[in-house]
Amino acid sequence: MIIDQRHDRAARPASTMQARHFIASILPTPIMAAVMAACLAGQAAAEVPGRLFLSGGPAISGSIIAVSPMGVEIAVRGEQQTVPIERIREVTFTAEPQSLKAARVAIMRGQAAQAIDDLAKIEPAEMEGAEQLIVDELEFVKAAAIGGQAAAGGGNLAAGEKAIRDYLGKHAQSHHVFPMQELLAKLLARGGKFADAAAALAPLDRGPPAYRVRATVARGELFYDQKKYDEAVREFAAAAQITTNPKDTASAAQKRAAELGTARCLTRQGKGADAVAAVERIVGEVAPDDVEILGQAYNVLGDAWRSVGKNQDAIIAYLTVSLVYNSVGETRAEALYNLAQLWDQAKYPQRAEESRQELASAYPDSPWARKLSAGKGN
Repeated sequence: MIIDQRHDRAARPASTMQARHFIASILPTPIMAAVMAACLAGQAAAEVPGRLFLSGGPAISGSIIAVSPMGVEIAVRGEQQTVPIERIREVTFTAEPQSLKAARVAIMRGQAAQAIDDLAKIEPAEMEGAEQLIVDELEFVKAAAIGGQAAAGGGNLAAGEKAIRDYLGKHAQSHHVFPMQELLAKLLARGGKFADAAAALAPLDRGPPAYRVRATVARGELFYDQKKYDEAVREFAAAAQITTNPKDTASAAQKRAAELGTARCLTRQGKGADAVAAVERIVGEVAPDDVEILGQAYNVLGDAWRSVGKNQDAIIAYLTVSLVYNSVGETRAEALYNLAQLWDQAKYPQRAEESRQELASAYPDSPWARKLSAGKGN
């Protein structure tokens, strides 16, 4: 989304200028030229009523003036402020269709198929006269749904890749740029294009510290998927060493994810006991309300317990995810997949069937549902 402002260079907020310099550094020359030409054309700024939902803070309501990969500018009772992108969990628009809101929430939960269903409920009349930011948001959700479904289901990968690349080419100044680059990397990795996936993460390296950490963790996960555990551990260690502000909770969470990535590697390297110790330390240090990290941690702990033959402890770990730390769909889907297997092994077929049914109904397009239906092992 390109939101231009009608005031001269000296009057532009420093944050907007920084965002444009960032964009210029990551775009191919033809696209960069078009973006900068539009920015300098002097069109009127948008003021779209909306709300910013933050990670670890109260929501901010006001008029959204501009968006960029680095942040969102919003006016609150006449006072303008720029909220850094790493602090923003979701941006909503007051006048957007309710089904668009629902589709975006489904995307955030990893439920691409549900998002596509929600998008189909939007009536053309609901978008008549819509502000450009809302039109652009609809295009984002459509692209993310198509790409997300392909990445999760392994279906039409080419269509998913095209949808994401088309969106990024058209909306180079969107606040969705970094997540879409991550989704592109995930999609490419799904197709076995690991080098291309790593290249898709490169723009994040020029973003805020939280996204630099995310990119490094994601590269570690690419190595993990290729069973290159030594290389994965090096990336996870590098992510943990990136300098970040101690108050930057987003970066801290990503560094925890890097530590958990290392523990996963330890499990795969036959060091399950070391992995258990590492995860138990992390669980002891994480705040009780950090449900996303705790969900990831107990899944890793379950894997570690399974690797050393302590399936009862593993069941308890996965149940903790499914019943307590279950706010992230992909995390809970992983736990249900493992529970279905472990309940069968423990001779509790009814509980195994309940786990299978819950996985199939709640997360039908997740890779864990596909693995279970295909009868593949952990």
